[in-house]
Parts: sequence; C-alpha cells; structure tokens
Amino acid sequence: MKKGSSRNRRKAPPRREAPPPRRYPVRDNVYSFEQERQRKQRQTRKPQGYPPPAATAKKQKKQRKKRKHAYMVMPLLIFAMIAFYLCGQIFLLASRKSEINVETVEYGSITAPQLHTGLIVRDEYVGTSTRSGQPFYQYSQGDYVMRGAVVCTVKDTDSTDVLEGKLDAIDLDILKSQKARTDLSVFSEDIARLEDNITRTIDTYAGRSMKSNVSYMYTMKSQVSSFMDQRNEIWLTENVDSLSQLTQERSSYQQQLAKSMSSISTQESGILCLSYDGLEETLTPDMLDSITEAQIGGANTEYISKAKTVAEGDPLFKIVSSNKWYIVAFLPVQDTLGWEKGDTRSLDIVTEEETLRVSASVEAIEQGEEKTKVVFSSYEYMESFMERRTVSFSLKNNAVEGLKIPNDAIVEKSLLRIPLECIVEGGVSKGVMLANGEKGRFLEVAVVTSDGENAYVEQNNGTLKTGDIILMGEGENAERYTVSDLALQTGVYVANSSMARFVAVEIVEQNQEYAIVKAGQNTGLQPYDTIVSDAKNVTEGQNIY
Repeated sequence: MKKGSSRNRRKAPPRREAPPPRRYPVRDNVYSFEQERQRKQRQTRKPQGYPPPAATAKKQKKQRKKRKHAYMVMPLLIFAMIAFYLCGQIFLLASRKSEINVETVEYGSITAPQLHTGLIVRDEYVGTSTRSGQPFYQYSQGDYVMRGAVVCTVKDTDSTDVLEGKLDAIDLDILKSQKARTDLSVFSEDIARLEDNITRTIDTYAGRSMKSNVSYMYTMKSQVSSFMDQRNEIWLTENVDSLSQLTQERSSYQQQLAKSMSSISTQESGILCLSYDGLEETLTPDMLDSITEAQIGGANTEYISKAKTVAEGDPLFKIVSSNKWYIVAFLPVQDTLGWEKGDTRSLDIVTEEETLRVSASVEAIEQGEEKTKVVFSSYEYMESFMERRTVSFSLKNNAVEGLKIPNDAIVEKSLLRIPLECIVEGGVSKGVMLANGEKGRFLEVAVVTSDGENAYVEQNNGTLKTGDIILMGEGENAERYTVSDLALQTGVYVANSSMARFVAVEIVEQNQEYAIVKAGQNTGLQPYDTIVSDAKNVTEGQNIY
C-alpha cells in the first residue's frame, strides 16, 4: 500500500466529551463524615484480651504507686535541703564573735546640768485664829485678796447655828417688806442702778454658747451675786419705821452672834496660800544679808485643812504680798567667775512635773574661798513656788571640757589595793616580793593606777591574789603584808595595741550619753588613745584586731 493511504493510518482514540461543568467546585480535601466515623471507631476499639489478666492489672497498679512515691519524695528532699541550710546559717550567726567597735579619745565638752539648792525668801505673813472653833473660808488657794478682806470666819458652831437661822428668817422678812413697799426709798436710785447692773450682766452672758467653754458661767454668777449682796445690804440696813421691830431683833442677834464667832481679815493685799513652815517672820527680804548656807534645806512645810477645827493662835492662812521673790544660793566659785550685781541669769528650776526656766537678776553677790553667795530675784512663776521654801536649779549652758568618752565605754573593775612601799622595780617591770614560802621571789604585777599611799594592781592571769604575803619595804626593815583589800575602780579598755588593756579614769562630769574624764599621768588615759566603745563586748587581754 501506498504510504499515506487511508488504510495505513492509525486510528485515533475516540474523544471523550467534557463533563458538564459543576455548579460548585469539588476540592480534594473535602471533609468526609464516613472517614471521621471510622477513625472514632478505631480509637474506641478495645484491644484484644480486654479486660487484662489479674497479673497485668497488679503490675500496672504497682507501677502507678511507684510513680506516685517518686512525685512525693522530690518535694520532701528539697524541703530538707532548705532546712539544713537555714540551720547552718543560724549556727554560724550564733557562733560568730560580736564586732568590737573602737574610737579615738579627743577633747570635747558636754552640757551636764549640775543641780544647786536655793532658799526662797518672800514678802509674806501668816494669819492666825483669835478663838477656837470651826473656820469657814471665803477664798481659795491662789486667790487674790484685797487688804482688809475677811478671809475666813471662826465660829462656835454649837451656838452660831441657832443664831444664824434666826437671822436668816428676819432677813427674809425684811427683804419681802422692802420689795413690797410703795413709799419712795431714799436709796431708790442706788437700788435701781444695782438691779439694772444685774439685768445687763445676765443679758451680756445670755447669748454665749455653752458648747466650747462654760467658764463664763462662773464669772456671771460672781458678778450677779455681788450686785445682789449690795442691794440686799442696802435694804437690810435702811432705817424704816415700819421695820423698826425687825431691825432691832436683827441687831440683837448680830451682837449675840459676834460673841460666838471671829472674822479674820488681811493686813495686806496679796495671794492666799494654805500652807506655812514657820519661817515667814525669820526669812524676810530685809534679812537676806544674814542668811547662811546652814539655813538652806531645814524647813518643813505644813498644810492647812479647811475642814479641821482650830485653836486660838493656830495658823489659818498665809498671804504672799509681793510678786517679787528671792533665791539665796551658795555656788562654786568657778561657776560665778565674771558675775556682777545686776546681771541676768537663766535658772532651770526642777519640779516633780517639769523644769521651768526662770529669768533671774543678780541682786547681790559675795565671793568666798570655795563658794559664792548669790541672791537672785525674779517676778516669774512666783505662784508656782509659793508653797516651797527650797528649790533645785541648774545654770544654763554649764559646759564641762575634757577628754570626752561614751558612757558605754566605762566599766568598773575590782583591783587589789596594796601600799606603795610594796612595789619594787625589777628591771623594766614593776612587781612585789612574794613571801608565801621561806624564800621570797619577785612577782611581776600590772599597776593600773596609784594615789599618794596605795597602788591598785590586777589580780588575774595567775599573778597576785588575796591572801598572798608580800614584803613591804626593803632590806632588814621589810615587813610582811597580807594582801586583802579590794577597791572598785572605774575605767575603760584601751586598744592601742592588739590587746585590750584596762585603764582607770576619773570622771569629772557625766550626762546620759557621754562623760568627761581627766587626762593625766595618774589616770593613764591620754588624748588620741584608742578605746573600746562598747566595753561589755570585750574582756581583759582579748585580741582586738
């Protein structure tokens, strides 16, 4: 056949027709509900041989129990490790030595108030009773009393009570009759003025509030009572014909009452005080020059009771007639250097409740060998001290200078006290000749301090102790001396080297925080020495550094 004929051609496969287009496209990962159902069946399908045999179940339970114990052991182990660490830290803190603080001694000053005692002198006098009976006071402690005012009345109450009752009844009848009178009184203008004063006083205080302060009520009562007493006195003493009989009876009762009572009035005006000490006539401003130091502190204050009956001559009250008061004191000479008459000084007067600063003037000054007599005067706080005869005071800015050390550095130590004749030189050291046995031997001792007669030595570290016999003197004249005396010495621990050494000090002045001590050869403490600040944390011979 010829190439290209229709018979030699390969038949082409039949053409497939394209499917009709879908309305919604189909994706390859479309979720299949059937596949999901089969997957859940496989998951919930029980394995073969279910339930497991008893041996297998017991083994699984044991494994679960081991896992549970493992979970519990781990927290317990961690807790034990933490507790062990904390206990170790506590032990280290407890066994660690306290820190020893040191400081350098330098010159300084402190304000240490030195208390002085002063004698109080005032213008005053004591009023006494002129009869026996019961006193009735018209004034109280601290009230100002005018000259000639009746301070109290002493009554024989057995007879006066009846007479006073009759007088009160007559006075009431007279006042009723006077108020009901229709005729014109010669004292009508005075009575009208007093009644007007009463009305105006009440109107003045009526609008005040009682919420904040009610003290004005007592002032109003006092003023109204005064006006009423003046008005009643006019009515009772007025000579009226219609009241002549009542007036005569009243006068008769008053005369009888005067025989059974006595009124004690003031000689001078001043402040009322219900105490005395018997020195009111002895210690007066006119006798300031003759007061001696022996008179200070010898007074005993007696207090007057208003409820106690009195006898004739008993003290009833004391009147302080001047606000100017004096303090006589004997002060150290060094505290008054440069003082002159007329200078002003501040006195800090100490009481049980507080300390009052009083500005006082130097009235007189008289210098002695050791002490200076100073008379102060002041117008301040007189009423606060009118019941006292002596006071304790300090001078302002009384600074003391010297070596300044803290109080915590000061300790007290018992030292052996032996005569200076027992101390001998042994080369570069000092010691004593110990004679406890037949032969004497040299024993080195640490002399802390000394005075004109004795030396004070340490008694520790196996050296000298009480009961030892030492030689006093030298050669054939040496005597045996038994060590027995102990003396308490005040000192500090010096830490100039690596070891703490006790050094005695002499305290000049001291306040709540610091002390001033002397610097010198006897004390052994010198400027710029290093001392232990807190002596309770160190012992003798302890290494500091």
